[in-house]
Amino acid sequence: MIRKLEFDSIHLSFGDRSLLSNIYMLCETGRVTGLLGRNGSGKTTLMKIVFGAMAFEQKSVRINSNSLGMDYLGKNLIAYLPQRSLIPSYLSMGKAFSLLNVPQEEITVLFPEAGNMMDMRPRELSGGYLRIFEILLIVKSKAIFCLLDEPFSGLTPLYIDKIKEILQEAKNKKGIIVTDHMHRHVVEIADSLYVLANGQTYHVKDPDQLITLGYVNAL
Repeated sequence: MIRKLEFDSIHLSFGDRSLLSNIYMLCETGRVTGLLGRNGSGKTTLMKIVFGAMAFEQKSVRINSNSLGMDYLGKNLIAYLPQRSLIPSYLSMGKAFSLLNVPQEEITVLFPEAGNMMDMRPRELSGGYLRIFEILLIVKSKAIFCLLDEPFSGLTPLYIDKIKEILQEAKNKKGIIVTDHMHRHVVEIADSLYVLANGQTYHVKDPDQLITLGYVNAL
C-alpha cells in the first residue's frame, strides 16, 4: 500500500524576513522526492519542523490524510539525517545499529565492508564511510519516511554512487526526501522535485523551471 506524507501550513519569520510562508510538499513511499533551494532558503529548517525536532505551533503534517498532531517525534514515523554528525563520537557503529534496532545483516547485504567496521567509532572512519553508515541507520530504521539533509556533500563520486544505490533500494519500502546543494545528484535520483524559493515550495515538472525560479543560471 502506498503511503503519503504531506505537510503544509508552515509559516516562519525572522524579524521582517519571511523564511517560510507558502509550503506544500507530498512524499510517497516507493519514491524519492528532491528538495532544492539556495543556501539560506530554509530547507534544513523545514526538515527539522516536519521531523518534529523544532518546536512549532502551527503546522500540518499528515500521513494518508491523517494528522500526526503536534507531538509525534517518538512514534518512529519519520527519521531525519542532519547535515552534521548523527552518531555520537563515543558509540561504535555496531552499538549505534543496536540502539536503533537495525539488524547488522541488513547492512552488510548492501555494504559488505561494514562487517569489518562495526567496532569502529566515528573518528576512526573516513567521512565517506561514516556518511554511508549514517544513511543506512536512517533508511533501515522503522520509520516509514526518511528526510536526508546533505547526504552527498563533501563526498567522492565513488561514495555518492554508493549512496544513490542505497537510496534506490530503500525507496522500495520507504518514502524519501533528499536535499543537497549538489543539485545534479538530487535531480538524477528524484522521482519528483520541489524548489524552495522566496518562502514557497514549487513543484518542478520541467527542468527549465529551475532557471525561471532562479535556482540555476541559464547557459
